[in-house]
Amino acid sequence: DARVRGWFLLDSYLPTFFLTGAYLLCIWLGSKFMKDRPPFSLRAHLIVYNLGITLLSLYMLIELILATWEGGYNLQCQNLHSAGEADIRVAKVLWWYYFSKVIEFMDTIFFVLRKKSSQITFLHVYHHATMFNIWWCVLNWIPCGQSFFGPTLNSFIHVLMYSYYGLSVIPSMRKYLWWKKYLTQAQLIQFLLTIVHTLSAAVKPCGFPFGCLMFQSSYMATLVILFINFYIK
Repeated sequence: DARVRGWFLLDSYLPTFFLTGAYLLCIWLGSKFMKDRPPFSLRAHLIVYNLGITLLSLYMLIELILATWEGGYNLQCQNLHSAGEADIRVAKVLWWYYFSKVIEFMDTIFFVLRKKSSQITFLHVYHHATMFNIWWCVLNWIPCGQSFFGPTLNSFIHVLMYSYYGLSVIPSMRKYLWWKKYLTQAQLIQFLLTIVHTLSAAVKPCGFPFGCLMFQSSYMATLVILFINFYIK
């Protein structure tokens, strides 16, 4: 998409590819490094990090709602070019959404340093690694329109999730965190709503690329399966 040419990290896939490789390498080497060492506490780091992600998610949530409202976005199906400046505004927020996926690699690095190896599941690594790469593609080819819905829901979920993570680091706060058990339920509802929203544009098209709709629905289906398995366990 010519509208995103020159935006940071988008013109070449290599930075995204190498950052993903570095992420996977850090998990492998970090686990070896920490094997015979005591875990780090990192309480202050975790509070600052989770607060930062919470605020970024809140910004993206509010900005996506305002931008799509301003552009008169159609909830059922929205193409890539009809909203003018509002499309650019949405694309700018979605760039931050893409960039937030590389920031969130730190979730796993903190698990490694704290020796929380039980948290480093296939689901966790698959989700983090694939989202960053998929959103590089989204920003390059479909950076607005129908692409807005999943990030809007996900930003709302991340406000809940990262605020929980940040508060759970403080022992005195843990007894007040009643919503922990509902987080995975909320994530599953998010994926199912995104699938429904994506397929609605396939049933009654508006010019949004059909192949992208099919890919997104298929990817979301893998997350539903993996998250249901996680929830059951």
